[in-house]
Amino acid sequence: MDKFPAASAMQWSIDLDRGLRSRHRATRLHALDAVAPRLRDLGASPAVPAAVASAFGVLPAEPRLFAQTMLLRLATEFRSADNVVRARIVRSLLIEYRELATKGRAYDGALARPRVAEPDQVLRRVKAVYDAGCPQARALALRMFGCLAHLAVDSVHVRSLLLSSLSSSSAAEAKAALFAAGCFCRLSEDFSCVTLEALQRLISLPGSEAEVVKAAIKTLPKLVCTLAVIHRVHEVGKQMILGRLKDIFKADMLMSLSILASKSVILFDNQVELLLLFMRHESSLKTTSLKCLFFMLHGKPYHFPVLRTVFGTLLQLIDSDNFPLDCKSYAFRVLQKIFCGKAPSVHCINTSELPKFVLAVESSLHSSSWETQGIGLKVLAGTLCFLHQTKPHQNIIRLEGSSFTYSACQGMTNSLLSTHVESVEDKFVHKIVTSMVNHSISLVNKVVSTGNNEEARRHIYMPSELKKYRSMLSSMLKLVVCYPSAAAVSLDKLRCLIKELAQIDDSGYSEASVSNVESFQTNSALEVLDTSNEIVKPVAASMKASSHMGTHFDKLKLDSTESSSKKEVSIVHNIILWTLKFANACHNMLCKTSGAICNLHDSIKELIECVQQNACQYCSTYESFHLIMCACISLNACKIQDGNQESGDSTEQPDILFTPSVWITQELCAIRVTKMLFSKQRYWDAYRSAMYCCREGLWFTASFVFRKLADAFGSGSFSFWFKSLLFFSAGEIEMKLLLFPSVIIKLVGQLKTDDDLHEKFYCVETDFDSTLGGSSKLHGSQTKIADIRSRIFLAIDSLTSNTSSGHELFFQRWFINLRASFLEILADFLGILNAHCCAQKESQHEEIGDHSSVAREHNNSHSLALANCSLGLSDLAQSYDLLAVSHGDMDHQSFSSIARLAFMCSLLSFCIAFSVDFSKFPSSVEPCRLPEKFSHASVIQDLHERVDRTDSQIVSQLQQLVHIACNDVPSLQFVTRMDCSGFLEKDSYFLCKFALANLLRIRGDIKGIATGEDTVSSLHGGMRFLSSILPRFMELPFVVPKYFFRVRPCFGAELDIYDSNPANRAGISVPSGFQLSLTLCLQWKCVLERTSIDISKLYCILAASSTSCLDVVGTRSKEFEIDKTAGMVRLNRKLQQYMKDDLRKSSDKEEEEERDLVTAFARFEPSDSGLGFSSCLLNVSAFPQGWYKIKWHACCVDKGGAYYSLLPLNDGAAFSIRKSEL
Repeated sequence: MDKFPAASAMQWSIDLDRGLRSRHRATRLHALDAVAPRLRDLGASPAVPAAVASAFGVLPAEPRLFAQTMLLRLATEFRSADNVVRARIVRSLLIEYRELATKGRAYDGALARPRVAEPDQVLRRVKAVYDAGCPQARALALRMFGCLAHLAVDSVHVRSLLLSSLSSSSAAEAKAALFAAGCFCRLSEDFSCVTLEALQRLISLPGSEAEVVKAAIKTLPKLVCTLAVIHRVHEVGKQMILGRLKDIFKADMLMSLSILASKSVILFDNQVELLLLFMRHESSLKTTSLKCLFFMLHGKPYHFPVLRTVFGTLLQLIDSDNFPLDCKSYAFRVLQKIFCGKAPSVHCINTSELPKFVLAVESSLHSSSWETQGIGLKVLAGTLCFLHQTKPHQNIIRLEGSSFTYSACQGMTNSLLSTHVESVEDKFVHKIVTSMVNHSISLVNKVVSTGNNEEARRHIYMPSELKKYRSMLSSMLKLVVCYPSAAAVSLDKLRCLIKELAQIDDSGYSEASVSNVESFQTNSALEVLDTSNEIVKPVAASMKASSHMGTHFDKLKLDSTESSSKKEVSIVHNIILWTLKFANACHNMLCKTSGAICNLHDSIKELIECVQQNACQYCSTYESFHLIMCACISLNACKIQDGNQESGDSTEQPDILFTPSVWITQELCAIRVTKMLFSKQRYWDAYRSAMYCCREGLWFTASFVFRKLADAFGSGSFSFWFKSLLFFSAGEIEMKLLLFPSVIIKLVGQLKTDDDLHEKFYCVETDFDSTLGGSSKLHGSQTKIADIRSRIFLAIDSLTSNTSSGHELFFQRWFINLRASFLEILADFLGILNAHCCAQKESQHEEIGDHSSVAREHNNSHSLALANCSLGLSDLAQSYDLLAVSHGDMDHQSFSSIARLAFMCSLLSFCIAFSVDFSKFPSSVEPCRLPEKFSHASVIQDLHERVDRTDSQIVSQLQQLVHIACNDVPSLQFVTRMDCSGFLEKDSYFLCKFALANLLRIRGDIKGIATGEDTVSSLHGGMRFLSSILPRFMELPFVVPKYFFRVRPCFGAELDIYDSNPANRAGISVPSGFQLSLTLCLQWKCVLERTSIDISKLYCILAASSTSCLDVVGTRSKEFEIDKTAGMVRLNRKLQQYMKDDLRKSSDKEEEEERDLVTAFARFEPSDSGLGFSSCLLNVSAFPQGWYKIKWHACCVDKGGAYYSLLPLNDGAAFSIRKSEL
């Protein structure tokens, strides 16, 4: 474990003193810069227990003592230094001031009054500067007092000094006094009242300087010690602005009062009415009032009746011809917040007013202001999306005189666009989308025309213009989610844009511009619109992040030839790529909407043809590859959907998308495009395409790309990464070819074929169903699978050999290891099926009855083996769960991908466990002892927690088998649950339904068999069921999560364990027959830096086994080894049970403790320093003498109830049981 702040306090104090004594000015300034974060760490660090302090050789009060010493040393330097050094000291302490400003009276950092024994010593040194210094020095001293407000707030002398300085003739000194007074007012109610009177006099005084008055007005929002003070300040400020306050100060006063009102719900209505008053009557303050209103609505879930007044007032002002254009822009921003913010308030508004609002927004589209047009379109789109989601059955709009002509239709429906008749609602949306695309095209015109100047020729990148274009695309994506037919309209319009842009790109910033569109000008929002829709967020974010996919391997200089010949990228190039990304994002969204993807296929197809015909250079990009694969998926989805409609509902097999024919079609498409990428030496795009193939299960193409990259960059520093991916992908394609061995001829043939680069890559007309036939039987393939498993381990070896620490590439090694574990279980399972098949044939051949002793022995062994396979798969599902929750920075798509793997393992475990009704074999199975950990109830409970709870059919079917206990801690979800909106997830869920229906049918047949001589036949039926379900299970592609290609340090914790008895300095030991008292120090790493997890609870489990006695005391390892994961799963399960008991304040004794394992649990208080202390008792009283190892695991729960595991980044401590002296 790294040294925590308390153990470093003395050294930090020495470093500060040594640095300040240096003759070199730079050294002194560097020491001052270093002291700020150290003081913050000392203030945030919790109190150190005596056992931990003793282990580090420090006293419990030592950190506070040295923090005070450092503060006193800073005050001494402030007194003797020049103004430059004084300013640096103040800047260093401003870091703590921000903490003080946030927490107010609750502040408990290094500058808190209880932490400093003699605050007067510090204050005297600062006051000496004020008494003897120049105006600049006095200003610095006053700001220093502000930073030390927690120490000086009760000092009468300092208070008097601040109040007297408010009337100083020096503007700098007066502003510094205002800053300090604001700091004091956060802590003291009585001082706030006195300061308020002083500020009122200062603002009203005719001779006050303007900058001082503005600073005084901006100090008012800092008087927030209590609600009573806030209300009093707001009342005084309102009186001043309605009184004789000069006009030049009214804007600042309005903003200050708005900031105050945002801190009190009671003041919200009052302040809004004040703003509306100025909007109606003060023309010079209309813009300021709108800005203040926009600020007050920012992120606040206010639902007040006053918003109806705001809505009506803004409508009237927008319709007014005298309303300035810039004010209209801000008015639309406010309306956008009301309708489309994080906490929309539309239900407070009378729906009869909505038609007026839509007409007003539409009128803004004809404005001469580009910004007003852009905002109006976004407001209109966001409003329609929000109303679609929240009020789907309300008749909301009847527009007469609207150019969009949206007559009344009954509500916003969630149904998709009819394939035959276009609804009135869709026509309305299509016209809005058309306007948005035309607006975007006009923006492109502006970008291109701006790019014609000399600066653009010197390769000046224009991120702000691209951001505006991307922002409009994001708004269009919101419409696509609610109205899938809008995607086709968008892509059809953008296809015309690409044609024009391709000509501009070829001509090299020519004078040409995009034509045949309405002239819309724009200056859209400065930020990409956030959306309340949970689906849009990740996709919109993925558009921004897609160019950084695999960011931690972006140092691979794969495209060296490109970068050397073209060091810059044109604006047009970026716009075209963003358009292709938009098309991909549309496809990804509509994949989650049933049936919608078919409506998009033709548009994607035409867009691809447009790129190939007009901008063929963009065919050799990852975006084009992705788009081609999207077209392939949508084409196959349409075929599957049409086939299902013709055949009707089938109970014989599940309706899935990823059929073998679809798989080989996608492989052939991917091979064609990646071959073209290599011919163009687009190595980086080829690598990204291979990552896509891994995420979609296209392992032949992935292995082809990784082999080419390994050959091309075999001597580079990342060659081990390519080799590892090659081993992994080669093993996976071997697994696929076990099912379809004849496919290899077609794939290799495609690899050797020289295709035309302008071929329609997405179009594969051949029907492969007849060629593939049924999947090959896997019986007898256990040897081949074992060989594949051993080769997959080569991928782990390649990663391990190139890591300097066990923490590096751990996710990748763990994921591959879990895959190898599944293959091991699969080989055993196939061995059981093969042995049963052979035994059945042998019994038939030798005419041995099913109920002979030999047959009974076979049945017993098979039943035991099946139970072990089911148990292994259940453990593997929990391992996938632990893998997912152990990486808190994982994206949603990767989390769902891993959750699907866990679901599939749980499903197969369920099928194996319930394929045979053991209750029908009392005579034959009784001698067969099933594993102690095996339980039908636990298997079905695990699957039940993973399925969709809204699917009442599958839940009731599961309950027909075994009674399922409800989760009595609904706030926590310990097992992962996949998002069933994706194609592969849907297929997995359909397979579950198919397997469950067949299993219930088989068990129904078994019930008709009387217990006796014919009951063993049910085992044969169960085996036949497993033989039929396994190929369907294996036909679904195995995919890699996107997170696999992100290489980051482990997300986990380190635990230091100390003997609570400080006298045991030699190590942790306890006499025989006594419990072990331990003090724990937990440090969670990479949690605060890389994630937004707001931890509310921290738990830890410690375990020791009496059977694992150590011969000698080994050194503690800080390596996180892959073979520890099995033990982590077991400890994590026990820790989850403890958390359940802790949350429901009861103890569940149903789970029996293991005889040789003792456990102890501890809770930690979360802290900003990432450090926590606790204690526990480990009951080792029954352990014999010797040395033992403590294993541990930790987890945390955030305030939203999400569960995260913290990987143990170091080993537990060793302890000894010595002979009792009694």
